[in-house]
Amino acid sequence: MSKQYHIKLNGELIPVSEEIYRTYKQPQWREKKRANVRRKREVSLDAMLENGDAIQFDLGQAFIDELVADKLLLDELFKALAELNIEECALIDELFFKEKSERQISEEIGIPRTTLEYRKNRVLHKLKKLIRKN
Repeated sequence: MSKQYHIKLNGELIPVSEEIYRTYKQPQWREKKRANVRRKREVSLDAMLENGDAIQFDLGQAFIDELVADKLLLDELFKALAELNIEECALIDELFFKEKSERQISEEIGIPRTTLEYRKNRVLHKLKKLIRKN
């Protein structure tokens, strides 16, 4: 005895084949699955408090020291970037700030990717020297 499938339309159960049943129900199943995944990922402050999870915001001295060190490093980096020529700045901007791949950039400017990689490495080496100098 095979399983019978029904779809409810206008309050009435209509017998259908398994294929039609699955096709009809699939979008509903997908949405239900997405909703479950979203619920699992989302963690609200209220939910954490209800579960008794401890939330602590400790801005201790170590955190402040780390922030200051990061700020100093950023200052050094921006000073070094200011000493690069226009082409070197453009390359760094495209690769690291606009997050383009070497392949994308090489196609845009019409040079081999290996040449672009060489230029990138040369600029990064120059930046490293400039930062150490400061």
